Amino acid sequence: MMGPATMTWEPRTKAGAPVSLPAGLRQVSLRSPSLREAMKINGGSRIVECTSSEGAVLIAVMPNEVDHVLPR
Repeated sequence: MMGPATMTWEPRTKAGAPVSLPAGLRQVSLRSPSLREAMKINGGSRIVECTSSEGAVLIAVMPNEVDHVLPR
């Protein structure tokens, strides 16, 4: 979800709280998950690698949803 100042990710279930993403998030690359990552997440997903003032951020997303989550 894009807000006026920050971006947050809100899970579809009530199991977790929304996660705030760092300000100034900038995409560095888009890649397939490594074998190790694919064991923990859906292997068909894509990893959006981003950088921010707080460090690296990895976002796993399904290929058909990449355009909806890429930082702009």
